[in-house]
Amino acid sequence: MGIIKKIKLRVGEYILAKEFLFKKREKSVVNFADANYVGIVFNASNPENFELVKKYIGYLKENKKKVKSIGFFDLKEVPQNQLSKLEYDFISRNDLNWYYFPSGPDVSNFVSEPFDVIINFDLENSMSLLYLLAFSKAKFKIGKFTEKYQQYYDMMIDVEDNSTLKYFMRNVDVYLNMVNKK
Repeated sequence: MGIIKKIKLRVGEYILAKEFLFKKREKSVVNFADANYVGIVFNASNPENFELVKKYIGYLKENKKKVKSIGFFDLKEVPQNQLSKLEYDFISRNDLNWYYFPSGPDVSNFVSEPFDVIINFDLENSMSLLYLLAFSKAKFKIGKFTEKYQQYYDMMIDVEDNSTLKYFMRNVDVYLNMVNKK
């Protein structure tokens, strides 16, 4: 990673942390059975991971959950065959500002949605997807454990750094079914 990119990320982390201090939302621990509306953020650049996310969204829909997702393509533009669909929106590098925060109507709509649960399936915690998660109005925020980003999550799942997305998804299901059982 180049020095300019490191500086931009540090500035982005600083601004995100400062703006997040003033962010208010209704927090609640939500069990899988009680979640009606689920938000998903993910890195769409890896085709295998994108397919896993599609299957997971199918699984949620089979369980009568309303789902909205937003994926990030680490490309200048979203590929033409991946334009937004009903439960999928996408962003690309063109949608990012200088310190990697996304903007645009899809981003504004996504962060204002009243999700019961939002899950970050980006195991790398990229700044653009972290921003979406941090400013989401979701009641319960889930992601991979990363010490420096703890303030943005309500539940973090500690998996090895070399763990696959499939493994992480299984852990999300296990813990989401365990919390706040009635």
